[in-house]
Amino acid sequence: MRALVEETVNVFGRLDIAVNNAALTPDDKPAAEFDETYWDKLIAIDLKGTALCMKYELQQMIKQGDGGSIINISSVSGFRPQPNNIAYVAAKHGVVGMTKVAAMENGDKNIRVNTVAPGAIDTPMLRGALDQFGYTEEEYAPQLSLLGRFGQAEEIAQATLWLASDQASYITGTTIHADAGYTSR
Repeated sequence: MRALVEETVNVFGRLDIAVNNAALTPDDKPAAEFDETYWDKLIAIDLKGTALCMKYELQQMIKQGDGGSIINISSVSGFRPQPNNIAYVAAKHGVVGMTKVAAMENGDKNIRVNTVAPGAIDTPMLRGALDQFGYTEEEYAPQLSLLGRFGQAEEIAQATLWLASDQASYITGTTIHADAGYTSR
């Protein structure tokens, strides 16, 4: 992650905006039976990967001295957990907590740190999970969305873009729930 930030600065001269998006397909075992190997892999990617990204992004933004915006991608599972995916839920709760800590520590440096929590977004990961758990889109989408459909990646990109923009200059330490009302139930 350090090398990625360094290369970004080498190519573009600075780092003003960063989006940290890492996820594995949620685990599929109850808490009493979770797979420790998969737990370690998922936590390393979803949680530690995001933490390391923020660490080096923050160092660069602090060094530049004129602020920046970091957006971490969490999940609705960080707010409304489902059974049988303890590692994924733990990681996505952790991303929200890390975001809040980083926002508290860096607001005085004009570095904004926020989270987007997507709901069911039509991605290969979601399609794989549908297959894994034996659901069809028609039966599952209405359970995950007040709009009765899966979201599109572009819709998450728009929320992220807004948080990165100057239009969100007074927003830090918060989460946008891009979940078609799933967490409002």
